[in-house]
Amino acid sequence: MPAAPALRELQRGFADAVLGRGDAGARWVAGAGLAPTARLQVYANAIARTQIDTLRATYPAVLALVGAEFFEAAAARYRLRYPSTRGNLQAFGAAFADFLAALPEAAALAYLPDVARLEWLRQEAALAADAEPIDPAAWLAALDAPTPLQLVLHPSLRLLASAHPLLTIWRYAIAPAGDRLQLDGRGEQVVLWRDGGEVALAATDAASHACIAALASGHDLDAAQAVALAVDADFDLAACLRSLIAQGLVVAFTQTGERPT
Repeated sequence: MPAAPALRELQRGFADAVLGRGDAGARWVAGAGLAPTARLQVYANAIARTQIDTLRATYPAVLALVGAEFFEAAAARYRLRYPSTRGNLQAFGAAFADFLAALPEAAALAYLPDVARLEWLRQEAALAADAEPIDPAAWLAALDAPTPLQLVLHPSLRLLASAHPLLTIWRYAIAPAGDRLQLDGRGEQVVLWRDGGEVALAATDAASHACIAALASGHDLDAAQAVALAVDADFDLAACLRSLIAQGLVVAFTQTGERPT
């Protein structure tokens, strides 16, 4: 066996071997009855299986839509192109939607990348920090203040707008009904948040989606309402706020300054 390598060289050789980038590291492995390359392959197979299973668990709707064989092949290619860079696999699938968008074999399923984006947002919502919803009476009383309010929304809140009927497709993929899915071509806007131990998903109208997105990005109520009214002149701010309160998604508020006269 050759002289012991530096730690960094040994780590790089091992990583290359288990990621299929060469077997130079095998020269430092004691076979002990098994060829060094075969011994490294045991680790490579275990890591590959764990990473692919992680993607299967994170993207169940994508799996259902493309089938196990296609998914396994795509996941195997993804893990080599986007190797994990952390000590856990919580962020491992972050680029999967963009990977699918660039995958020629998936081009016929134009909605597939957005389904993957929705599933990744479910992952983010599940892992987001927690926060206590504010007492509705406390900030509803502040609506009469002379200064506009800026709301702080729950850390688990996520938003996704799609040109495809995204939530309809996702729900069908997760729990298909007897009839074939019929799509009308219209897009959907989805709001996600953690509700207890589960991630809730709901479709919303375009104006409400725009309002919530504006609030989430730091706009005050007046500015968020203006954004929503530009989408739909009949937008009902009060109804949108009632929905956010009912779901416990408002966790704090501040007053931002004098309203213009």
